[in-house]
Amino acid sequence: MTVYALEKNASGIVIGLASWSDDKTVLPSGFVSCAADEYAAAKSTFMNSLKDQAIGALAEVQVGAALTVAMGGIFGPKTRAYVSALQEIADGTDATSTALPTAPGAVSE
Repeated sequence: MTVYALEKNASGIVIGLASWSDDKTVLPSGFVSCAADEYAAAKSTFMNSLKDQAIGALAEVQVGAALTVAMGGIFGPKTRAYVSALQEIADGTDATSTALPTAPGAVSE
């Protein structure tokens, strides 16, 4: 039987998820047992947060950045602003945005 657990901060926001296939598992400090449906809902929210989306978008930018630099290209002001906005969402500096910024059409923009 699978054991599901969540870790929440003082505000009740999920900050950690875990599951084990062994029902004799001792939960780590801070984790509480939960039902499979509660775990699934928390995982969906946790994994699809704006912060996680920003981190993923930054990873995509890094791939393009390496190619741009290798080809002698430069980053335009729109690209720099886009990356800065993503970084602020990813590091929690921007806690008010509800969607990712729109990526510029080209890195040179």
